[in-house]
Amino acid sequence: MSTGLPIREARFDDARVKIVFMPLTSAQLALLVAIEKTGSLARAALSLDVTPPAISQQLARIERDVGVTLVERGARGAKLTALGHTLAECGTRVAQELQRADEAAAEFVGIHANRLRVGALNSTIQGLVSESLAAIRHQFPDAELFVVDVASREGIDLVLEGDIDVAVVASYGSPWTRVGAHLQRLLTDPMMVVLPDDHPLASHELAEVPIDLTELREDAWVCGAPGKPHRAQLDDSAAERGFIPNVPFQTESYDVAQSLAVAGVAVALVPRMAVRRHQWTVTRPVAGPVSREIYAVVPNSIDHVPLAGHFLRFLAQAAETVDTSPAASEH
Repeated sequence: MSTGLPIREARFDDARVKIVFMPLTSAQLALLVAIEKTGSLARAALSLDVTPPAISQQLARIERDVGVTLVERGARGAKLTALGHTLAECGTRVAQELQRADEAAAEFVGIHANRLRVGALNSTIQGLVSESLAAIRHQFPDAELFVVDVASREGIDLVLEGDIDVAVVASYGSPWTRVGAHLQRLLTDPMMVVLPDDHPLASHELAEVPIDLTELREDAWVCGAPGKPHRAQLDDSAAERGFIPNVPFQTESYDVAQSLAVAGVAVALVPRMAVRRHQWTVTRPVAGPVSREIYAVVPNSIDHVPLAGHFLRFLAQAAETVDTSPAASEH
């Protein structure tokens, strides 16, 4: 029957003998280190803040587990045997490694205690992220805040790699799912069509009336490159309505897309949060509806980043105040 303990094999007169060996612990090694340093069981007990009888009992247990004498006791104190000395040397190295581990843990926790690193889509920074950062700054004036503009997939990767603490990302279809990451849904952001003001469908009176994408089947579009999430959303929405959009202008920036609409060369599909009001464009909601979901992404555990939990709470509060109604884009 297996004991679950390490087994050593020794050979005596051509016969193999199996020896069951109880694994030593760091505490037992520390006991031998203390005895070697003090030269006495009593002084070792004092240094370890235990009673002399407890030291004797622990030593007896170690020697019983190992199967040999580790300490020679005498009138002048206690001295380690050869094996006891070897084990004490191991104990010293173990103690040094444990000290380094403690220092590394303390440094890690200290670095993260007052720091918050955020990655966010450009279109979510104004209003949602900036308002939440302002709340962090107000409640924690000494907080070290860092923000970087990232794409959704990149933001999630950076969170998982430990390079940022929170990412604010968007899903244009199925929600993101990544092992090791926790997603907190913040809001639904409806997509809008931004039209040049001279477009036949660009009537301010129709600004709140949803537009069917089929009405734009002959238009030139500005959108992301094929395979990008928001481009896939446009392609899929158009396919559902029986046409393939003509996309001669490709950009990842909603600001650039709207600039091309201002120039009168294309129409753009832009989330409500990213809409920038301009006198040379008219924005209309999409019939469907067509939208994106905004999420905050953090590691499964944020215990090491105290500010992350507060930031998630502020994000949720800010999301409740974000006006994503179609009419908001025109006011």
